[in-house]
Order: sequence, then C-alpha cells, then structure tokens
Amino acid sequence: MILLIGGAGQGKLAYALEKTGLGEADVARDPVSARTRPIFAGLETWVRAHPGAGLGDLLEVNPDVVILCDEVGCGVVPVDPSERVWREEVGRLCCALAQKAGRVERIFCGLSMVLKGEEGWK
Repeated sequence: MILLIGGAGQGKLAYALEKTGLGEADVARDPVSARTRPIFAGLETWVRAHPGAGLGDLLEVNPDVVILCDEVGCGVVPVDPSERVWREEVGRLCCALAQKAGRVERIFCGLSMVLKGEEGWK
C-alpha cells in the first residue's frame, strides 16, 4: 500500500494518476469501491461521513491500493468539538496506515517528499 498525504489542492490525485498511468475511472471514493480499484482518494472526506467505521478489510483485499488523504491536522484547532474529533480520527488513521504502508509520500505544490519506503511505484 502507498499512502499519499498533503494539503487540499496540492496535486495528490494528479501525481498518483501520473505515477500509475491510470485515469479517473480507476479512482474509488470509499473503501468498498477501493476493494476493486487501485486508488482510493478522499480518505478524510469518507471518515467525516462515516466516523468510527474504519477501513475494514481493504488492505487485506487490495494490498497494493494507493490511498490519498488531505492533511487536516495542521493549522488552527477548530472550536467545534466534532471537528476536533474528526481531525483526531483522520490523524490516527493516517498514522496506522503509515505504519503498514510500504511507501508514504507527502505531496506539496505537486512535488513529492518521500517519508517512508524505498520501494518504487509499480
């Protein structure tokens, strides 16, 4: 599994599509669809809509999935307690995914910074 993180609008999806040679039709927006598609984009959005749900057996079913997640833990701490809970959940999930990932990259201004992993893109 490859985990790509970065701020909103920083080019994560374009980067993943370029690296994999895939197109928009290959992108899932939820863990169920990601079982059969190579890219899962919008992890943070899915977590907001499904708090506490987790990813189930996604990584066992599709161990080569590329997961994209906006960084939501930077910046001003939200006043709304539910927003803080969401940020915490996304952050903890990304930490768990990073532990399991063969490669983790941060995308900033369309440029990649490898945080973990020597293995290249397949």
